[in-house]
Amino acid sequence: MLQSKDASSELIDLIYGSLFGECNWQDFLDRVAQTSPNGKAALHYHDLASPVAHVPYVSGFSRTEVDQFSSHFAAVNPWIPRLSFVPVGQGVCGDEIFPREDLFKSEFYNDWLKGQAQCETSIGVSIIREETRTFVLSTCTSSADPDFNKEAAGRYTILAPHLKRAFDFIRKRDLLAPERQTTQTLFDSIGVGLIYVSEQGRARQWNKSAEALMEAGFPVQVAPSGKLELQCERSTAVLNFLTSRKGVQTRPHTAIANGKNKASYRITLLRLQSDAFTEFLEGPTVAVIVEPMVATPLNERRDFLMEAYKLTATEIRIASSIASGHSPKEVAIADHISYETVRTHLRNIYSKLGVNSRVGLVALLMR
Repeated sequence: MLQSKDASSELIDLIYGSLFGECNWQDFLDRVAQTSPNGKAALHYHDLASPVAHVPYVSGFSRTEVDQFSSHFAAVNPWIPRLSFVPVGQGVCGDEIFPREDLFKSEFYNDWLKGQAQCETSIGVSIIREETRTFVLSTCTSSADPDFNKEAAGRYTILAPHLKRAFDFIRKRDLLAPERQTTQTLFDSIGVGLIYVSEQGRARQWNKSAEALMEAGFPVQVAPSGKLELQCERSTAVLNFLTSRKGVQTRPHTAIANGKNKASYRITLLRLQSDAFTEFLEGPTVAVIVEPMVATPLNERRDFLMEAYKLTATEIRIASSIASGHSPKEVAIADHISYETVRTHLRNIYSKLGVNSRVGLVALLMR
């Protein structure tokens, strides 16, 4: 086991090493666990309004122990509600906030802490607390020595401001991530709107195409409060779910909606994978992708196509949409016509252009 002063110094180094990629958070937690007898460490967060705990990083716990804690025992853990009375950044051991004799009588102690984890108490610190949520570093240990555990709690107090600084840096880095900036630029280049939405539907970032589409009256707007408003009721319900902390997504949500200018748009909602610390601070992040269903990349060639190939205005609009990657069914919905009518138009377009497939159509129109 590491001595207190040496342990604090090494753990601080591991915090910044994890932040800048020299090691990882698992290395940090493994070292934290080693500072206590039979130590089992975790970085986890709790919303007192929800019975479910979120435990993204652990060391020493089995998968079963974590799953049972998250789904049930966190809700009956007598320490969690009392953390709100302990100042953020102050390390504390469980016996200081809940009487040990009462702990022995609890379901939490008998069925999980002692019964499964083979531990006697826990030492921890609230790193960040916002509204009903708290982010905690804690270690369950078999030590029942109050002096030893109190010394360990003091070490957590030393670590807390460094962890807070690291998590604040992660949040800012996530918001300004180069890959997000690159994605926004890519979507701008093809005229597709991209909006990042966080907890409670707040629009955090959007690209230039999204701004232009909103100005033109497309069916998504950012209210003065900063909340994203969708005219599509179904998409609104999905967005509300995905931006909640329970909003698990198995596949992207898509819908077609009309803007004020009667143009149709395809809306795609996709919940992004965020760093656990960012998700705690900002909540989930959902990408809202908005693309015009009636594509207009061929406007500059409109007269040429009508004159050279005798395409009608409707045929040009349908050909442009198909060339932009929309399916015939999507074009039918966007134009408020039947699928069979679109297929009839496509057969006429193929005949006039001398092609026999969508591949041929795209190759001709995009050259």
